[in-house]
Amino acid sequence: MTSLADKIPTLNEADLKNLRANAARLVEHGSPVQVTTAADILPLIDARLAEIAAEPKPVVVRRAPPKKKLQPVTGHQTALPDRTA
Repeated sequence: MTSLADKIPTLNEADLKNLRANAARLVEHGSPVQVTTAADILPLIDARLAEIAAEPKPVVVRRAPPKKKLQPVTGHQTALPDRTA
């Protein structure tokens, strides 16, 4: 079985934040075994979060929304008078 410390590099940022919150909670309110395990893993989580924060963020290129296609105008529609008068 793989230890939790071995899985940390494969976790994404949201999972790491959740794991860190749980480990911090266990340090304060866990059993003695949970406290020692959580205390051992907290520095590893913090180091991995720092690595992720130091990585350059990918540039998101936004495309313009597609233009709506209009119906072609026929001759008799263009000859109609304006109703604004």
